[in-house]
Amino acid sequence: MKVNIANLTRLTVLGNADSLSEQETSLAGIKHWRQRLGYCSILASVPALLTSQMPTAQADGTKKSETTVVELGAKRAHRLKMSSTPELLKRQSSFRLPHQVSGFNMLAMQVGNDDCPGRPIPGGNYTSLVPFVDSGDTTGANDTVTLVQSPFYFYYSYNAHGPDHIYSFTLTGRGSSPKIEVSTSSGTYKPMIYILQGTSGGGCPAGTGKEVSNDLVVNDSRWITGNSTATLGTFEINSLPLNVPLHLFIDSAEKDASSSGPYTIRMQDVTIAPTAGSNSIDSAEFFVRQHYLDFLNREPDTEGLSFWTNEITSCGFDQQCTDVKRINVSAAYFLSIEFQQTGYLVYRLYKASYGNLPNMPVPLKFSEFLPDTQKIGQDVIVNHSGWEQTLENNKQAFLLEFVQRPRFTEAYPTSLTPDQFVDRLFSNAGITPLFNDWTNAANEFNSALTTNDVAARARVLRDVAENPLLTQQEFNRAFVLMQYFGYLRRNPNDAPEPSLNFDGYNFWLTKLVQFNGNSQNAEMVKAFTRSAEYRRRFGP
Repeated sequence: MKVNIANLTRLTVLGNADSLSEQETSLAGIKHWRQRLGYCSILASVPALLTSQMPTAQADGTKKSETTVVELGAKRAHRLKMSSTPELLKRQSSFRLPHQVSGFNMLAMQVGNDDCPGRPIPGGNYTSLVPFVDSGDTTGANDTVTLVQSPFYFYYSYNAHGPDHIYSFTLTGRGSSPKIEVSTSSGTYKPMIYILQGTSGGGCPAGTGKEVSNDLVVNDSRWITGNSTATLGTFEINSLPLNVPLHLFIDSAEKDASSSGPYTIRMQDVTIAPTAGSNSIDSAEFFVRQHYLDFLNREPDTEGLSFWTNEITSCGFDQQCTDVKRINVSAAYFLSIEFQQTGYLVYRLYKASYGNLPNMPVPLKFSEFLPDTQKIGQDVIVNHSGWEQTLENNKQAFLLEFVQRPRFTEAYPTSLTPDQFVDRLFSNAGITPLFNDWTNAANEFNSALTTNDVAARARVLRDVAENPLLTQQEFNRAFVLMQYFGYLRRNPNDAPEPSLNFDGYNFWLTKLVQFNGNSQNAEMVKAFTRSAEYRRRFGP
């Protein structure tokens, strides 16, 4: 998958004399994410760790001698040592999702639609934890309806002289405590809400100054002294018909200081039908849940699903805001602690063990990546009780099994000496280790002359795979590969790739390098999540 972009300079994957080195590229991209989203964000957790591990890169991208790398040791005296798992997890555990450490007010104030049929409410199952939320301001809006007939007393009606906003939806289900609530931060605005049935009494009226009699429920915040929130509760919502068009009006009774102002609408414990021709992936909740399945290989935890869904829906109907939020949320899953310690670790284990696949720029296939990632990530939910120990147990068990696979034992026969074993791993990884890193790996064999100790083999492989130089070197490559594995669920050279080769993969890696590792500026995540191939997984 690739796109044509005018005036794009096609650099080699490793850059050239006029481009930044891969280390500089990775570092720049990581700093970008950290600066945009803050240290407490999931998007910042792994970049914050990796930034502290990265040595200063040479601008000309030339290979550093061992002496030069050693000289940088003082600058990295406090870097997190990836080969020390307990220390790594201790530091990583200090990074939390925002919803796990504090409350955030993420509602973006948006102007509503004041003409029928109004804004469509996206389809979805809205709960108390993941409600539909939108904001607006009726100031200056049209006065579509001026008089509302009482739904209970034919001889009584309600004034509705204020400017109004309109939301349209089709109700298909209700929970035990359904509610629609419209509140305001204004000290004077007194919102009034009512719902019209779209299939009777003229539906949603066009124009202004209309009198309506097809209203089903009404609530005025003025009915309770000192109140400024209009609420349709269980009784009112249960009286609404299912599977017919409905129109919610946010209005006010009088045309005075209390007639208009900012508002926030919250709808919960209801199921809304998707609009015609919609795709399930356009639903914020569905989009978030699918990312848990595709990148973390599990159902979402309640807190995470709620937080990331609200992060997207906080934009209301501001499409530009929503697009940016979806891209940032999507990138969060690759950059999260959970994925970096499961999926990205599997990637590095294959890279250290075997290098790249023959005549390919990647170390493993999707069919290898998926089951191995699932094994390491089994029952791991970051921030849940005991997650660090569960992850550690999974890693140890997986590595013991991995080094006993026929492919590994053929590549690393027990006739190899410890020095040869370590050298071969670092050579396949494509990095020149620091002297201490090499020594620590070789010492895993405890001065033995052979390499038939299975546990020692597993420890050495882990030392190499968790080496910060390898983590840094492969970061951009893995980021691109996971676009194919995560979104498209295939290898980069599989159909429907036009040429059945790695042109698309190389295109996006080149572009990511060109934009200094900034995937948002490179528009990589945006391109994959909007691609027809990705969207066809979930609908039209």
